[in-house]
Parts: sequence; structure tokens; C-alpha cells
Amino acid sequence: MPGTPPAPQPMPQPMPPAALPSASCPALVQLAVAAQSSRQRFAHARAAGFPDLGLLPCPQVFLDYPTLLPFLLDQSVLLTGEVRLPGLYPVLNDTGLDGVLAAAGGVTDTADLSTVELAREPAEQTATLPLSRTTLDLRSRNFAAVRLSPRDAVRLPRGFGDRDTGPVTLLGEFMRPGVYDIRRGERLSEVIARAGGLTPQAYPYGAVFSRESVRQRQQEGFARTARELEQGLMQVAAGQAVAGMRGSTDLSGAIQAGQALANSLRTARAAGRMVAEANPVILAGRPDLDVLMEPGDLVAMPKRPNEVTVVGAVLNPGSLQFATGWKAGDYVRAAGGEQRFADGRRAFVVLPNGQSAPAGLGAWQSGGPPIPPGSMVVVPQDPSPYETWGFLRDATQVLSQVALSSAALAVIVRSSGR
Repeated sequence: MPGTPPAPQPMPQPMPPAALPSASCPALVQLAVAAQSSRQRFAHARAAGFPDLGLLPCPQVFLDYPTLLPFLLDQSVLLTGEVRLPGLYPVLNDTGLDGVLAAAGGVTDTADLSTVELAREPAEQTATLPLSRTTLDLRSRNFAAVRLSPRDAVRLPRGFGDRDTGPVTLLGEFMRPGVYDIRRGERLSEVIARAGGLTPQAYPYGAVFSRESVRQRQQEGFARTARELEQGLMQVAAGQAVAGMRGSTDLSGAIQAGQALANSLRTARAAGRMVAEANPVILAGRPDLDVLMEPGDLVAMPKRPNEVTVVGAVLNPGSLQFATGWKAGDYVRAAGGEQRFADGRRAFVVLPNGQSAPAGLGAWQSGGPPIPPGSMVVVPQDPSPYETWGFLRDATQVLSQVALSSAALAVIVRSSGR
């Protein structure tokens, strides 16, 4: 049609100046000179990250006409947000938004056309250039009614969606295990219901609920504890050097043990487990326990176990068959009893849901309450010979955290069938 401006075309994207010799793209040299003369000029182009748009060769047109690039930037509009090809588009004055959107491939399905933003510099050139920003309602899709000028910026925002930004994974004893997309605010009981509920063999008390944000914090805690251990090792080694070599053999062994513990912490993989109720019957009566799901969550539902594991300072650590009514002391005796340097007062039980409780192995204790299948009894070494060395005081707690992460990962692997 005569008099109709041509459809705008996207700007070629040259290499950033730092990635090429100054003479390889003269247009960028001209652009740098023009940009240095005014901080306000090309402000709309800087919003698009121009000219640092990737390692692409300098277009031939800019080699032939070095001054063309600054001119095109001055005559372009910036299109951002929910369009298929956002970027800078050279236009003539009074170009319709419909033409620019057509060159950009159109709007996406997720665009919120009720709050399209149009930013424009004033036509009158004054000492200050206030930027006017207008909100447009374009749900009628009458894009041709919006007339653009060079250096305008149009932003099409993303609409709010009820669908969350990632899936969750259910492994193990679910009727339909797999990966499920979630909506915002969806709870664990709802996802379990979508999976058809639990199988008759499921053991919800031993379910492992893993979350990525929790895993990252646990991994950071491992690294922080390893650093603290190494600092304690340096202090002890410095004290040994000052005090002389008396008793150095025992101390060297303790330092080597501390170094090995620090190395194991650095290589340990956190499971990201958090204690969560996964029994649909309990969740129906206690909605306050129903966890809000997040993208990336993983729920591993094991089969009902038939063993209790005893680890630490016992004569024969391992897994024992579950016996109804047995307490922690019964399982420790079945594992051969405590070693010579065991500290029964600090022994604890890791319950199947991830919580911990005292084992009750002290002289004035009765062995604690009966423990359920799938529990772990941890009997630590007596740290009293090294109580004055700060780097070994919390060794039992650190090792138990590593053991818990390993146990949780083992449940996840078994539930996944790998």
C-alpha cells in the first residue's frame, strides 16, 4: 500500500567490543564514541543489553557503513517481555505496534495484555528528559492503534499463572508414582490423592521428604563444620608445637582423625530431608501438618521395613530383625553390647520419620521406649579423653548427620527401584 511504512526488522547483533579487535567492527567503534559523548543517548538500547549480545560476527552492512549502527539505534524501539523475539527494532515515526509485533513473531500465550507498558521520551528537548510511562489495555488486540516513535520502549508483562514453576516427584509405594506438575499452594495430601493414594505395603512413617533448598543449607552446614574442624586442628597443632613433643603420638592420631572427618564432610552428599507427615489419614484430621509443595520436592515412600539398625560403638554393628516391644537397649545387647569406650549416655535413636530421641542407655535409664521398625540406634564413642579439644566435641553429632543423609539417600534409591 502506498505510504505504508515497511515492517520493521530486528537489529543485527554484532560482537561485543571486548571480544574483537578495534578494527574488526568499525560500527561498534563509532557506537562507542557516540555513547561516550552522552550518557542519556541509547538508554533504551542499553536496557536490551546492547551491544553485548553474544559472540556473533560483525554484519557486512556495518562493515560497509560504520556509521549506520548508531543511526539505527537512534531510530529503534525496544520490545521486551512476552514476545517471541524481544529486542531492538528500527522503525519510522508513527509506526504501529502491530508491525513491530509482527516482526517480533507476535505475543506469547502468557502475556498479560491488560497492563502493557509504553515508555517514551518527550518530544521537546529540554535540559532534563523526564520519561513518561503509560499503561495500556490491549486485550482487544487493537495493536495498530498504538503508534510508536523512535526510542520508545514497550514491555508486555507475563500474566499470573496458577501453575508453579516446576514438578514434584513421587517414588516408591504410591499407586501411580511419577512426576507431577503442581499449582501454587498445592499440598502434599492433594498430590498423594492425584497419585491414587498409597499401596497396602506403604510405610508412611518412614517416608523421606526431600527439598532442594533444605539440601543446599545442609550442604553449606557440612562445609562450614569442615572449616571449623580444620581451624580447631590448626589451633591444636600450634599448641602442640608450643608445648613440645610430649604425648605427641596420641595427639597426632586425633589430628589425623579430625582431618579424615573434615574430608568426609566435604565429600558427603546432603539428602535435603525435612521431617514431614505423609500419612493421608493423619493429614485429613490434621491439615496444619499438610506441607505446601515446592517445585523440585521429592517424596520417597518405602515399604514397611522389618529391621532396626545399630551403628557406632557396639561390638557387631548392623541391622537386626524387628521385635515387637524391644527397646534400644535390647537391640544394643543383640548387637554384642557396647564397646569399651562407648558413651551410652549420649546414645540416641533416629526414628523412621527423621526425628531423633534419646536412646535411654544410661545407668539410671530403662532403655527408652519401644522403637518402631526402620529406626537406627546410634551409640557414639566417649569423647571425654579429648573433651578439651573443641574440634572433636561435636564429632558424634557431625557423623550422625552424615549417617542420616546417607540413610535418607538409601531410602530414595530403594524407592526409585535403582
